[in-house]
Amino acid sequence: MLNVSEIFFSLNGEGVLIGVPTVFVRLSGCNLRCTWCDTKYAWEEGAKKDVEQIAREVKKEDNGFCEWVLLTGGEPLLQEIGGLVDELKSIGFTIGIETNGSLYKDVLKKCDFISVDIKTPSSQNPTSDMTTFAHIANVIEEKKGQMKAVIADENDYQFIHTFVREAKVAGPLVLQPCWGRMTYNQLCHLYFEHPVPHRDIRILTQIHKLGDIK
Repeated sequence: MLNVSEIFFSLNGEGVLIGVPTVFVRLSGCNLRCTWCDTKYAWEEGAKKDVEQIAREVKKEDNGFCEWVLLTGGEPLLQEIGGLVDELKSIGFTIGIETNGSLYKDVLKKCDFISVDIKTPSSQNPTSDMTTFAHIANVIEEKKGQMKAVIADENDYQFIHTFVREAKVAGPLVLQPCWGRMTYNQLCHLYFEHPVPHRDIRILTQIHKLGDIK
């Protein structure tokens, strides 16, 4: 059984898959308490559902043309999701996962796309376990994925500037402004004035919030 917060159809609102039709499976529970988390309701216990029930709900939410299912949270790696990944892949979905970067499990290798957070100081949980982060980054290099950081202020931006250089980050890196604390314009100008030393970078915002959709 898995602890599920919600299952719904929408468009991916952030990162390199921005705008892609997606069924979201939001799992409950998180081991972090980031100050600017916009899904705090997923910290709480959700509904217990088995793999078959989740798969049925995913198929019901699918509009008939949707390729992607995104496992998100909370923190999905807190639960044993291997069976769910296998089931959803067996019925034809491409599987993405969003993880906060504090945990590593081999089930990531089963996923088709991995999004890992680089937590900045404003979250009050800055990424520091570089061994775990390196394991996740290695899977992203082998598969497909992205690293993503929320920027709330100049201190966060400087943290990422240093992190990217010292951790030798490879692959797509997405920087996005913290909603309500930094504008897209402000983040763009930080980048124009002091570029992060990384060639594969995107400066994006959350279009689901701009468009007022879930």
